[in-house]
Amino acid sequence: MNRTSLARTAAAAAAALLTAACGTAAGSSGQGPSAPPAPTTAAAPARVTHTLPADPVRMVLPVTGAESRWTQGLDVFGQQVARTAAADCAREERATLPEEVPLAFISYAELPDLAFLGRHGFGHGTEVPPPAPAPTSATGTTPPRPGSPAQIRRCRAQGEAAAKAVREVYLPLQRAWFGELSAARRSPAATRALDGLPGCLARRGYRVRDENAFFALVDSRLMDAPAADFARVDSELGSAYATCMRPVEAAREPVRRDLRERFLADHAEEAGALRAALVPALRRAEKTYDLRLAFPAP
Repeated sequence: MNRTSLARTAAAAAAALLTAACGTAAGSSGQGPSAPPAPTTAAAPARVTHTLPADPVRMVLPVTGAESRWTQGLDVFGQQVARTAAADCAREERATLPEEVPLAFISYAELPDLAFLGRHGFGHGTEVPPPAPAPTSATGTTPPRPGSPAQIRRCRAQGEAAAKAVREVYLPLQRAWFGELSAARRSPAATRALDGLPGCLARRGYRVRDENAFFALVDSRLMDAPAADFARVDSELGSAYATCMRPVEAAREPVRRDLRERFLADHAEEAGALRAALVPALRRAEKTYDLRLAFPAP
């Protein structure tokens, strides 16, 4: 990959990380943000896990950046179902669909995953494992042709319908939950902790007025970094942010946990239905579309 492509990729990854809405590696205690590792000269390779949380609620209603890794995997799984069902439709019609951008796990800015950022930086994401190869055409059959606009619309509609069948199990409750999360930002302890962020970042060489200004700096630094220096710059940015945001997340996480407890009490019936239906629905989709649910891990 040349320098221009690398910079664009890094900028896109950083922008996605900072503007999207993020899980816990399976087996994490979930009792607080992990201390980020010291900066390194190269980002450690990210990996995936396939282990589900003991309580499916944590996958749908995350309260920490670590828990949101499960949510990222759930997001990606729905997209994989949509793409696979659409590809199956096109194959039945001896057609091909236009290529799409590879899927990626996208973090949630509302739930910064400090352990992941401290280890991997902003410009390094976790690759989504590719689905199983599609069946090859039988010998002597006519090769598939690019799908017509009508075929493309029809097959993509089938894909979205397949994904909807999975998402409708959890999405209404999840949307309501994400609408509640912003309350954690307004807690007095979190506000005081966030006020200390610029000073902490300044002590590490990043003079910015607030969190958004730091995000803009990340974008600029990663775009301008030479390819040979990219990993070091990215690692230092991620480590600085993870270190300086730890007091903020330490203040926000108890507020989010209390919010979730109240939310679950207010939506007890929906939460019970979610616990009963989500994992069976995911397993059925895995079997139907030959997919495997995966989650990013630090």
